[in-house]
Amino acid sequence: MSGKTANRESILIAIIASAGEDGLDRVQLQKSAFLVGEEFERELKNYYEFRPYMYGPFAQDIYTDVERLSDGPMIETFFDDGRHWYRLACDIRSLQYNLSDDLESGVKRIVGWVSRMSSFYELVRAIYFLYPEQRENSVLPYSEELAIEESIARGLRDMAAGRTRPVDDLLAELQD
Repeated sequence: MSGKTANRESILIAIIASAGEDGLDRVQLQKSAFLVGEEFERELKNYYEFRPYMYGPFAQDIYTDVERLSDGPMIETFFDDGRHWYRLACDIRSLQYNLSDDLESGVKRIVGWVSRMSSFYELVRAIYFLYPEQRENSVLPYSEELAIEESIARGLRDMAAGRTRPVDDLLAELQD
């Protein structure tokens, strides 16, 4: 981790900051934090403990931490369509996350992926597809076919919006 120590609050701030002005709703925040924990579990100490819940991985402590951060100048909580949203309340350039370069770029990649999901259901089904054990206590009907269809549709939307790289570029990078 190149000597940098990341606590879970700095990771939450980095997750929310990565979402930009749009912010993240509660589900996006939970799932982003879960994915960061899964991908970087070796680097993270005293991180959140997720358990399978009604809509996939859940850690109550995330809400406690983000609400405490919302009491200060860092995180802004707002409500839209009956949902909680979180966004950074300060200038991003002034933040020091104290995250390794790999962890910081991973957080940005994960939040970008989560933010591109077209719906709550697509996000939860994608998590279920990637982590089948998280379906254990689910109340959401799941089918692998639907998850794959949604993933393909999202990929096509990303291509149409110019958010993907040409296959030739990816292949050239792999050959280097």
